[in-house]
Amino acid sequence: MKANTVQNPVRVSGLRRLTSSWIVHLLVATAVIALVFRFPPLLFQGDTDTARNYLNTIVSSLSTILALCISIILVAIQMTAGNYTHRVLDFFVRLPYNGSLFLMFLVTIMHSFFLMAKIRDPQRDPLPRSLQPEMSADLILVVMCYLSLLLYMYAVVRLLKPERIIQLISREYQMAVGAGRWKAALENVEQICDIVKRAASVNDSLTGTYGLQRMQEIAARLPMPQNDDDPVLDVHRSMVNQWGEIIGVTVKEKETGILFVTLEALYRQGYLYIDREAWVPAQAVVKMYRNIVFSHLLPEGQEYYAETVAEQLYQLAAHAAEGDWRGKQFAVRTWETIGSCGENCFRLGKGYPSLYAGFLMAKDIPRLFAHMVETSLYTRALLSYFSLWKMFVSVAQRQDATQWAQWWSAQTFVDHVDAHGRHLATELAKHQGRHDIELTLGSLLQQPSPSDMRHVARLKPIWRKLFDGVSDLPDEFNGKN
Repeated sequence: MKANTVQNPVRVSGLRRLTSSWIVHLLVATAVIALVFRFPPLLFQGDTDTARNYLNTIVSSLSTILALCISIILVAIQMTAGNYTHRVLDFFVRLPYNGSLFLMFLVTIMHSFFLMAKIRDPQRDPLPRSLQPEMSADLILVVMCYLSLLLYMYAVVRLLKPERIIQLISREYQMAVGAGRWKAALENVEQICDIVKRAASVNDSLTGTYGLQRMQEIAARLPMPQNDDDPVLDVHRSMVNQWGEIIGVTVKEKETGILFVTLEALYRQGYLYIDREAWVPAQAVVKMYRNIVFSHLLPEGQEYYAETVAEQLYQLAAHAAEGDWRGKQFAVRTWETIGSCGENCFRLGKGYPSLYAGFLMAKDIPRLFAHMVETSLYTRALLSYFSLWKMFVSVAQRQDATQWAQWWSAQTFVDHVDAHGRHLATELAKHQGRHDIELTLGSLLQQPSPSDMRHVARLKPIWRKLFDGVSDLPDEFNGKN
């Protein structure tokens, strides 16, 4: 069964390559024409006058029909190229049906011309026996011309579908990758991205989503770069950059469907990089998330989408923190990126509780602290989180602080993370002059115990940074009376 399963795709691919060849179409059309001339059925029974009128009509009608169809097709192709990609012109030129159709029409028209030259008898005389087979063959060729024209029109209409163009570009990409031509493969990726961006600009969600799915499949199958000079790294970076550009278009055009599909594709690719410990492209994903927030969401006044960005970055950081020291470093840097994005979103998105929850109450935060608490990166993690909390407390309402306090109390934190959080939150509210929130936190959060106070001394490395250098840890937290 396995052997058949492996061979079937190969057979299908070989058959598809055979049927899409110009040479094959020309050979088949030539063979059919030769058979028609070699074994023509005796269908034509008219006289010379009928034959002359028939041939004259066929020559003019076939020429007119062919010219009209080609003109209409070129207009449709030009419109498709303008809406999506100029590559449709290349695919049209390489369409194998071009060879068989033009050969069929050319042979039929030229044969009709020659037959007209052979008919010299007066009108209404019987047609010579020598010309009857040729007239019958010409009649068969005319029928075949119309049938081939119908097949040709179907092939062209199918070619004009954006999904078909994406499929053809994907096929060229696979051929380029198989030959190790990464520059050509990169160009194919960019062409698919152009189609998706244009689809987003005209609110064509179906085409945009289909293109993104194919891009995601391409990205998932790419080999991971072995070093910083690996040519495949350029393809990975181009993928990430193109996703960012697509999001820029979707944000501007308010195309929500494609926006979330693109964010999901970016997240899945980042997760794959972390899973395979490809930290260079993984860092490019995190930088792209930051660029999305600062270059697209905030300038367009759509900071509410940033909570999706925060959620996905937290998930990536938590996945990386489960690994070795390199993964934990990546997780902390990602957390710092989340903080910088959140501070600007809080400043511009005042009064939006869901945004606060997305950055400060994500479900992966306790898991992240659990992976950091026994390492030297723990204080950096605390600094990232509570620097963002400091911005939050300066713009939040009492009900927002209440929601955060309830969320923090409901979490199961390891070691003394809970005590550190309660203390830092209360002290930062006091430092920012938010006495209303300080009272709220005091009534909702459990006060630190004497044993907790001793562990609060671990906050000394970040205390001055959080509190603007104006104070140090109180004496009681340093173990002094």
